Amino acid sequence: MIVIPRGKILSARDCGTVWQLYYELDGDGLGVVNFDHRPFSYFYEGATGRSFYDDYKFGAGREYISKHLRGRRISVEGEPFEEVVRLED
Repeated sequence: MIVIPRGKILSARDCGTVWQLYYELDGDGLGVVNFDHRPFSYFYEGATGRSFYDDYKFGAGREYISKHLRGRRISVEGEPFEEVVRLED
């Protein structure tokens, strides 16, 4: 049986060339998903219904973006940098 990591988003962090999405694993532990900017913006817009670029404000809105994702539940499948992230909300 394949175990699919699931958990609650804790924060999103802009690391320059990638975004890191930190989530609390169900059961125990911390998970991290790495996104390139464009796929992250698509994920953000699909998850929140908001415009990534309006909220990002050329970097000034990083915390605002993290706040809008915090607490949402996700499942993660695949290898690092090739993960498929699904909302469970």
